[in-house]
Amino acid sequence: MDLKEKVYWAFLKLLCAFGRQNWWPRIWNIASVEDEVILGAVLTQNVSWKNVERVLENLKQMGIRSLEELLKFEDGVLEELLKPTAFVKRKIKTLRGIFGVLRSGNLSRGELLKVYGVGEETADVIMLYAYNFPTFVIDEYTLRWFVRFFGFLPKKGEIREILHFEDLFYLKEMHALIDELGKRFCKKEPLCENCPLRVKCSFARK
Repeated sequence: MDLKEKVYWAFLKLLCAFGRQNWWPRIWNIASVEDEVILGAVLTQNVSWKNVERVLENLKQMGIRSLEELLKFEDGVLEELLKPTAFVKRKIKTLRGIFGVLRSGNLSRGELLKVYGVGEETADVIMLYAYNFPTFVIDEYTLRWFVRFFGFLPKKGEIREILHFEDLFYLKEMHALIDELGKRFCKKEPLCENCPLRVKCSFARK
């Protein structure tokens, strides 16, 4: 079984074990999917998703219906609205930068990466979940799982190539399933005994 076959085997096992994850999770559902993904992807940097949920729920209750409507507020007001998340001033600057890219009509992964505060993970989340651009999102859960499952850690570009298939359903679900695996079993202190991937995982087999 080569690397790509092993990846797809893992995908099917996780899908059977956990079911469809249906990402991106919707909370601020009076806004567009695109706006919710962008806001969530930025706000979740260095903070628990539960804090992001609080912000999104508050915006929904306030009747704010779009990223454009939200960013009309002055920075001082935005700091209060986004307060449950960390590094709020930086994130406001990032959101304004992303919105500038959207208004320019030149949206691309490359343009997003030029925005202050946008790294590869944030750019890939936005491109995949908001705009259905086929890219694999690599986060800390992915890196941890990859090195344990395969027994080696290449450069990020090589990881993306190994994990990538030209199928949006797979790209969205596999990223979400790996995160779910990381929360349940492939933790910092791994719980290998009941992991659905243990029979082919290099770490578990050792």
